[in-house]
Amino acid sequence: ENSIANLQIRLPIVVIGGGLTAIDTATESLAYYPVQVEKFLARYEALVAERGEKTARASWCEEESIIAEEFLAHARAIREERKKAKPDITALLNSWGGVKLIYRKRLVDAPSYRLNHEEVEKALEEGIFFVENYEPVGVELDHFGAVKALQLKSSLRAERSNPELDRHVASAPRDDEMTLPAKTVLIAAGTNPNSV
Repeated sequence: ENSIANLQIRLPIVVIGGGLTAIDTATESLAYYPVQVEKFLARYEALVAERGEKTARASWCEEESIIAEEFLAHARAIREERKKAKPDITALLNSWGGVKLIYRKRLVDAPSYRLNHEEVEKALEEGIFFVENYEPVGVELDHFGAVKALQLKSSLRAERSNPELDRHVASAPRDDEMTLPAKTVLIAAGTNPNSV
């Protein structure tokens, strides 16, 4: 509560990778976001009480105003949700886009699943969504130059050398490409442990 964090994340969040670091990144992002916006609201309210709302907002540019309004609205919604007998913060976070983990293969082929399927199971229970058989091919930017979406392509077709196999795929039909909303993209892929 008292620390000053320099990491700012926005929902929806996309994590690229399939290892345990990707799982940790996804779950920590989901846990961090409410803390971040609630701290923002508390500091904003203290500043407004001390100096007034006009002064508190005076130095914000257009982009900062948009992000601040988003954080304030989310923090207030979380505050109200916490007052309920059975609060469901995860449902709120998912309604704002949540956290999706993108992996180029199937979940059961992911290193995280092979190494510790219980941790993957818990991450899914916490509200992480796993998007399998897709890989990133591009990023769409908003007019401020910040990420707004991630372009993905299906890795299923690339892995198959025989189109006849397409009719034997058990998973739901997929488009070859899709665009996934993302205001934060975190990469947790392609690392190897240093065993030296």
